Amino acid sequence: MKKINFNRALVAKKKIFLFLLPALMLFAAGCKDKNLPEELPQTLSVNPELITCPDAGGDYTLTLTSPNGSWSAATNESWIRVTPTSGKAGTAEVRIKISPNKESAETKGEVTFTSGKETVQLPVTRAAKAAPYLRIVSDLELNTPKEGGSYTIQIESNIKWSASSNTGWAKVNKGVSVNNDNITVTVSPATTPEETTATITIAPYGEGEAAGTQQVTITRGSTDATSLSVDPTEITAPENGGSFTVNVSSNAKWRVWKTWDMDWLTLSGSQDGDGNGSFSFSIEEATSMDDVSGILTIEEDRSDNYKPVVTQVAVSRKGKAAADLTVAPIAINASAEGGNFPVAIKSNYPWTATASGNFFSLSSTSGDGYSTIVVSVNPATDEREKTGYIIIRTSFGNEQARINIKRAGKEPEPDPEYMLMLSTDLLTAPYSGGEYTVNVTCNTSWRVSTSDVKVAILKLPTSGSGNGNFSFRVPSHTWNGEGQATITVISDESGIERTLQVIREEMPHGQYNYMDFSISPYRKVWIAKGNLQYKAHGNNWYNAYRSYLYVGGTTADHNTFGNEFFYGEQCTNNVISPVNDGLIDLFGWLTDKNPTLSSTNDADYNLYSAWHNDNRRDPAPNTHLVMEVLGFMGYAKSGYWRTWSKDEFEYLYSGRANASQLRSLATVCGVKGLLLMPDDWTKPSGVSFTPDVTASYSVNTYTEAQWGAVESSGAVFLPAAGYRDGITYHDGVGRYWTCDESKPWAIEFSADGQGAVIRQEQPHYGFSVRLIRLSE
Repeated sequence: MKKINFNRALVAKKKIFLFLLPALMLFAAGCKDKNLPEELPQTLSVNPELITCPDAGGDYTLTLTSPNGSWSAATNESWIRVTPTSGKAGTAEVRIKISPNKESAETKGEVTFTSGKETVQLPVTRAAKAAPYLRIVSDLELNTPKEGGSYTIQIESNIKWSASSNTGWAKVNKGVSVNNDNITVTVSPATTPEETTATITIAPYGEGEAAGTQQVTITRGSTDATSLSVDPTEITAPENGGSFTVNVSSNAKWRVWKTWDMDWLTLSGSQDGDGNGSFSFSIEEATSMDDVSGILTIEEDRSDNYKPVVTQVAVSRKGKAAADLTVAPIAINASAEGGNFPVAIKSNYPWTATASGNFFSLSSTSGDGYSTIVVSVNPATDEREKTGYIIIRTSFGNEQARINIKRAGKEPEPDPEYMLMLSTDLLTAPYSGGEYTVNVTCNTSWRVSTSDVKVAILKLPTSGSGNGNFSFRVPSHTWNGEGQATITVISDESGIERTLQVIREEMPHGQYNYMDFSISPYRKVWIAKGNLQYKAHGNNWYNAYRSYLYVGGTTADHNTFGNEFFYGEQCTNNVISPVNDGLIDLFGWLTDKNPTLSSTNDADYNLYSAWHNDNRRDPAPNTHLVMEVLGFMGYAKSGYWRTWSKDEFEYLYSGRANASQLRSLATVCGVKGLLLMPDDWTKPSGVSFTPDVTASYSVNTYTEAQWGAVESSGAVFLPAAGYRDGITYHDGVGRYWTCDESKPWAIEFSADGQGAVIRQEQPHYGFSVRLIRLSE
């Protein structure tokens, strides 16, 4: 077979093709359709030909081809930005930047490219803004050992967010982040055996609140935690007390103790235990009508440095029922002939009756429950009208009722020659007193006298002739109880007498501040509005009826209200004795049972009771005593008054929340002193207050009207009332005793304006006393 040389064949064919090519081209040209348009060359174009972007926008790069000349670009939307906006012929890169969409709807726009007469539109579509979301994709609850450690929390989000912890032992490594991210939480080792819990909060930062807040709970435990619980956790005893048992469930040693000074509760037997057990106690029968309460604390008895586990039992006892006393009638008006008048008495406690007046008698002066007594009024023996009263008092609660007794005088024998009449025979004045005038109708000369200048003070002249009048003044009350006086008008020629009975009402109830002041983390008190005062005559205690008043000394020029007169005697701390009739308000240490002690020998002051041990009580509210107490010292008992301890005042002054903003030196109605505000104090409008001023008494200065507004908001003022050394008075310093028995601690704020300090003092000094009671 003959072999074919393919290379030679291909060369031969190529030569033939090249020879025929011109002829083929002429043939094709002859066959072309003369009616077809000529094909145009490609000109202006972009690639890609459209853009679709998410709501977050973005950056896009296009390839622009403009072979026939220069070009330009423009857009119809502000959220589309083109760079560059023009160029020369050829190929160029164009950047399209699209801003994030802040609207909830899809937006459309376009970019127009122009080269000569040619244009190309590039459509741009931006998606609607996505709803904000924020979620934790890792575990929402983490349990760590007591040694702590590091833990990662994964967050998915399309917004900016922040991370925070509610405790110092679980710390996050970053505060603010955006979109998907992780945070690390570092958990410190436990310092106590108790299980502790922390909360990590992931929250929108700025916009995106609709995404909501996410939280992770971290529980840090301990394998050696103590189990300690009690049953019951609350006990309320009736007024007659009783015996009670509390069961303790525990895996450790424990002990029980009284948190407060609860002398009405006695723990029985051992107060220690190991493991499961119980303890008992007894509660005394109530002797007052106030409820009392306290706390029994059960504490783990540990030998290491771990904080012991503590639980508590709240214990309370109901008080005796309030005294309920009614009498009928409350007034007896007898004719000159007298007579017998029954009086019905209803009481839930035994009662006693006291008569004031020598023209009547009582069938009984005591009783129990429902009783009836007879008031026998003697017949009149002269023309004078007689008045008196009966006081019914309960044996408990100090409830009292008053029955006014009046008997007319004998009708005078007709005598046209003489006549004497008064425009009124009974006048009742408020406790604040007042000025009064009485008309006299008479056809002779006459004169006026008063039975008690403490209640009715006659003005000059105290005599007259014929028809006329006389005037008198009823001074204001500064002590407890009602006051009465009889004004008598006598005809000089006929001897006829007419009387006017003057009754001054007792001072109204409410001489302490009902706002709360913290004296420890667990105890709040009310504070009396004025300093404690004492009147030896009658052995009576009072509160100063204005917070800035104090007695001072006979020569002290301390304020316009000082050295007031009381029952006609001047009040002064220079004259202090068991027979002095005036008020005093500076007392030696521990002298609530001997307030007039003025010895300068400190050893004499260890024999008397402390200001917090005397358990005298408030009377019932409707007795309206100015003090509402005289049981100002009942320590840690609801309804009892006392003064504060050294630690309690220090906590009030410096330890309670925001303490420095709730105190200041001040001047009230010209008196320097210390201003204390209650825990939740709001400054009243119209007055200023600069807190924690220790350098000057003049920064906070109040007039009578301004102080009224500040005091009504709950403020308490302690005047710088001076002090007494023996019977020598010293002005210009504020010193107040505490109730500590171990050492004579006193609160001091002096004229040099250094704020309040606690100092140990000599017990024979006479200092001020301010009372407090547990708030209810």
